This record gives sequence, C-alpha cells and structure tokens, in this order.
Amino acid sequence: MHVCRRQILGAGFGGLFALAWRRKLDAFFSIGKSHSKRCIVLWMSGGPSQLETFDPKPGTRNGGECRAIPTAVPGTHIAETLPEVARHLDKLSIIRNLTSKEGDHDRGHYYLHTGFTPVPSFPRPTLGSVVSKHVEDSDIPRFVTLGGSSIGPAFMGPDHAPFAISDPEQARFLLEEVRRRRNRLALLNQLGDVSPVKSETAMVARRNAMFQRIERLVGTRFVDALDIERESDSVRQKYGEDDFGRRCLLARRLIESGVHFVEVELGGWDTHADNFRSVKELCGPLDRAWSALMEDLSSSGLLEETMVVWMGEFGRTPNINGQNGRDHFPDVTPVVVGGGGIQGGRVIGQTSADGSSIEGPSYRVADLFATLLHPFGVSPDAEFRTDFDSPTSATDDGKVIKDLL
Repeated sequence: MHVCRRQILGAGFGGLFALAWRRKLDAFFSIGKSHSKRCIVLWMSGGPSQLETFDPKPGTRNGGECRAIPTAVPGTHIAETLPEVARHLDKLSIIRNLTSKEGDHDRGHYYLHTGFTPVPSFPRPTLGSVVSKHVEDSDIPRFVTLGGSSIGPAFMGPDHAPFAISDPEQARFLLEEVRRRRNRLALLNQLGDVSPVKSETAMVARRNAMFQRIERLVGTRFVDALDIERESDSVRQKYGEDDFGRRCLLARRLIESGVHFVEVELGGWDTHADNFRSVKELCGPLDRAWSALMEDLSSSGLLEETMVVWMGEFGRTPNINGQNGRDHFPDVTPVVVGGGGIQGGRVIGQTSADGSSIEGPSYRVADLFATLLHPFGVSPDAEFRTDFDSPTSATDDGKVIKDLL
C-alpha cells in the first residue's frame, strides 16, 4: 500500500493535535478527580453584611465606620472585623458576585440550603441531605446540625435527614445511657420481633429498625466525639468558650469521627438596627472559631478533603438606614468557600465602588450549588427520582464556577 508524505505528516499532526486536546480535556476533567468527602457549613442566620465582612467599602458613604485590612493573599482586603480569618484567606475564596432573588428570611433560608426557590408542592432536599445520599453508608450519622434547624431531606428520605443536636452534652448523656442499657434495648427488640399483632407489623418493623440503628450508633466513635471536654484547655480556649466556638470544635471532632456533613449556626445577623456594633460583636466568636477550625483542618490534612462554606440567607443593603442598620439585600449575597477541592486565595467577581450593584458577570444560587456538589462527584444535571418516581435534576440548571475548581 502506498502512503504519501502528506498523509504521514497529516497523521502525525493529527495525532499531536488529538494528544494536545486530550491533555486539555484531562486537565479540565481532573477538576473533579479530587472529590470532597466532608463539608462544614458555617450558617450565618439572619443574613450577614458583606460590607463589614468580605467586601468592605472604606472611605465611601456606604462603607460606614469599618476599615479594610490586608490578608494572606496580596492585594486582597477584607473587613477589620476578621483579622484571624484574614490569615487563612490563601485557603479560602470569596464570591462577591452571587445574586439571589429571595429577600425574605424563610425563603432565603430555603433557597441557600437547597439551591431552589421554595415551591410548597415540590419540596427539595437540603445540601446536607444530597451529600448524605452520595457518600458511603455508615453507622455514624452522615449529616449533623449544631445549634440550628436545616431543611429536611424531602424525597431523599428519612435516612438522609439531619441529626439535629442543640445540646451536645444532653445528646451525649442520652447516648451513653443507651450504651449502658444495651441489654434492655436488645430485649425490647426481641419482644418487638415476636409481636402477635399482625396489624402492627409495619410499625414494629420501623421500631426495630430504629433500635438497630441506635444500637449500631452507640458503638461508634460518634458518642466520644460529642465530648469536647476530652480536648485540652488550650484547644478549647483557641476555639472560644462561647456557644459558637464549642460548636465549631465539635464540628471538627464529628468530621474526624466520620460524619460527612456538619452545619454550624451562628445567629443574630439580622442587623436592621445598630449594624456596626452588632456585626463587630458577632465577628469576635466567628473570627476566633473559624480561624481555629481552618488551622486544625489544615495541619491534620483534613482540609484537602473537607469543604468549608460560610454563608447566610442574603447580604445587607449598602445604604445605611435611619437606625444605623442595614436591611435585606439579596442582590449581593456573600459566600466564602475553601478546602475539599475548592481553590483558595481567589476573589470571584466584584461589586461597584459603593457596593450597590455587581459589576461584570454574576452567578446565581444554582451555580453556587453546582459548584459545591461538583467535588462530591455530583453533576449539576444529575437526575434524582422523587417520591412519585418522577425525574428531577440536582440543581436548577446550575453551572459550575470553574474559577473555584
């Protein structure tokens, strides 16, 4: 067979061209190869002010009295209220161009937990439930909330509902009590198995499943993780002896014990009045505990597979109202994220000099959720099945924010 020089050259260049494109594609798709295994959400209930946290506007009419300080990332400044977090900004990225359409607390809470606007007839699962569904099964709860109420699992089912802990000491006491009375629990389980009432079969089956789940749980590291008194005085002081500090320390311990998703709430951000004093007081425990969490996760190597997300329902208005406060402002909804496959040290987007609008491209809440799910190996258009066996996508047509991955 005769092969001319042009064919050889063409085949050679074609092969090189294909190889180059394959390398580009491999590089693109390798974004998703380093999947997150865990996630901690720091939920700022009430809607945090971006101008006194991660998008300060010093020297402007809307900026108020808050100054900006340098961070671990040259050229990137945040508010003076978070000096310790500023030291870790090389491991965190700020999203300044996320916009939402929900300015009501309840609706914003739902939207920033699920990625979908509320539709009462079609409940959506919260982010923690979606993550729970896509990680390996375990005797340890996969999804835990500390100090607040998340959204339910919707069609993901009760196995992916949050394990809500308002008082860790009480929860530990109850589980320790179960541990001490395991023989009695086994007896109750056996009695349920021989129940002669056929009409109660389904109820007995549910009860037995619950007993078995509790029986398995009390034998895990989860119970010991609830006891933060096992930590040294210096570690507890590093996180802070306030409620939020203790919850962040507990979140770290739960992640270490095998929990995949923990949501920690810090309330009080609805600063319609006296915004500057309130935010300063809130940022004290936030700065201390968040910094300690980043330090510990980083030093242990867990940050590589643990995503940390800071967000709330929406942002606050750039204009300062007559009560020296800021009102609801979903147009700019601040989010900070890092770890677990998310690039640190980046600022995504920008707002105008007075903070009143986003300049240039903006991202939707659905895009944020597409980005948060991506490191867990969940595609934005992955298909879920509802209770009625109808298909629905993982996000509301969300697009991954590639600059974060």
